[in-house]
Amino acid sequence: MKKNLFLTSVLIAVYSFALNAQTPFNFESLTIPASGYWNGSDGSGEFGDNEITFYNDYNSDWGSWTKFSYAYDTITSDTQYAANAESVNGHVFGIGYVPADWQSGTYDNMPITSKFTNSVKIESVDIANNKKTADVIINGDSNFGEPAFTDGDWFKIIFEGFYNGESTGIVSFFLADYTAGNSFVTDSWNTINLSSLGQVDSLQYNLASTHTGAYGMNTPAYFCIDNVTYSYPADIDENLSYSVNIYPNPVKNIINIENVLNSEITAFDISGKIIYSKSDCKEIEKINFSNVKPGIYFVKVKNQNEIFVNKIIKQ
Repeated sequence: MKKNLFLTSVLIAVYSFALNAQTPFNFESLTIPASGYWNGSDGSGEFGDNEITFYNDYNSDWGSWTKFSYAYDTITSDTQYAANAESVNGHVFGIGYVPADWQSGTYDNMPITSKFTNSVKIESVDIANNKKTADVIINGDSNFGEPAFTDGDWFKIIFEGFYNGESTGIVSFFLADYTAGNSFVTDSWNTINLSSLGQVDSLQYNLASTHTGAYGMNTPAYFCIDNVTYSYPADIDENLSYSVNIYPNPVKNIINIENVLNSEITAFDISGKIIYSKSDCKEIEKINFSNVKPGIYFVKVKNQNEIFVNKIIKQ
């Protein structure tokens, strides 16, 4: 089961005057093809929103992809696009594939990257094993002579933060561990605390395994990802917070947002689902909340250099 700490963390952020409000990218807003997965075959080479971008390389000759794709968990039976875990907070998640550097002949892993439009304080990410990878770890792969994991083996994901091209640190997590008497392959979503990486403008993902041969890592280089959660540093928020005026709050029908000329406005619920989005705003904008269920929401205003996030209560 996915360990969802977002609600707790966002309420803490609310009582910190809405500065540093946490925002998750949870993949739910992405368009799902009839196949149940997106693998880059449309040639777009990326997906995400106006805050975070995931990159994709698709090879039309081979019908294969590397870097990132995404899927809906109950549509396709292809284990390449399945998580080795149950989904409980939505059905859409990302899949990462870390390619090997076969062109240079080293066959070293080539870490993959997601980038943020603005620098953020990274908080956490949910990670699970990919179903295809877990099957090979547990049962081996007779087609390629790959044995199952035994005592002493392990498989892990490695996160590295970057800011202005400089590393901010590394966090790793074992997706399978057969060392020191252990014998497990994670079959759940795991919330990985990345706050030690601090302020970043990109995240790099790599995989490592004890099953490595002359042609690189033998363990299938997949992982599943969801709920990339981050906040904006207070020094980014402060200037805009004095000029933007949002009222009434609480709201029953219409919210007025003043001093937002040429800004971008996004409204989302506590799960991160976007309910309103507009760019190239006028000086005063209005959002109709009359058909929105009562509860807690957030309005984010962004101009060229500044970001402001404010809690809204719908009555």
